[in-house]
Amino acid sequence: MRRICLLSLLLIIYINVMAQNVRQSSAVLTDETCEILRNAAKEKSRKMNLDISFAIADADGLPRLFQRFGDALVLSATLVPAKAYTAAITQTPTEELMKAVANNGDLMGINTCDSKLTLVPGGYPLFINGQIVGAIGVGGGTKEQDCEIAEYIVAKLNELASE
Repeated sequence: MRRICLLSLLLIIYINVMAQNVRQSSAVLTDETCEILRNAAKEKSRKMNLDISFAIADADGLPRLFQRFGDALVLSATLVPAKAYTAAITQTPTEELMKAVANNGDLMGINTCDSKLTLVPGGYPLFINGQIVGAIGVGGGTKEQDCEIAEYIVAKLNELASE
């Protein structure tokens, strides 16, 4: 009987801890935080004299924000949300995933399982305290430009989290 009570207590504690973690991760990407990240993407892309599209997805890959700045490439409006989705559900930057899929890589064929996956660089997962909270997608420039802007946004989120 003691074992059952102890196991029940441990299960209740575990469920409460997991529920708290879920609440914390969803509380990170508030509307205000998404707007701060959007503004940071706009600022960085303007400094680079580049029109981009920018998207934020939650930890499940669901859309939280999308913005097409200026005359960003029309194709980027489709790619960017897919980059954020892919980075969120795989918890991997899309450029790294691309490498794992190519040429008989460990994940070769993963993109055939989900039509929303994209293997185009510019998608980055967002982590706080080692826990996935969402992802971003950036597009409209070269691979290097998209990744530079995305890395700037990741650094901005880390800065916000440490305040």
